[in-house]
Amino acid sequence: MEIKINDLMESIKSSLITKTYLALMDEDGKIIYNNFQAGLNRTLKDFVPALKLMDMGDYHIKNFAKTCLIIFKVSDRLALIAESYAKEGLLIFTLKGIAENLRNRFLELDILLVFSDMAEEEAEIQIAEQLI
Repeated sequence: MEIKINDLMESIKSSLITKTYLALMDEDGKIIYNNFQAGLNRTLKDFVPALKLMDMGDYHIKNFAKTCLIIFKVSDRLALIAESYAKEGLLIFTLKGIAENLRNRFLELDILLVFSDMAEEEAEIQIAEQLI
């Protein structure tokens, strides 16, 4: 699954015109991919409660002194986070295009993550049963 994630993120990076930091996060706040500068993970975690309320295509914006951070919901469970020096409008337009063009890949990753979570839960249950 890691290869699929890295391939997807490389596709996204290649369609961006300015220096942009990217992250992919599930609605529970688990960061699946991250090339952000150190220390920004705390900022991302502040948006976790809102992710469960967002629909696919919704986004939140946080402006910093020189950059703009956008959290863009790309599937039922996944949000693409981008921080860029690009203007806010251009970044939104670009992320919308990425979400549309790569919709099937995001949905496939979403399904893989659901099954991965189910497998982890099943393994935890089996370990707990063995301890009893």
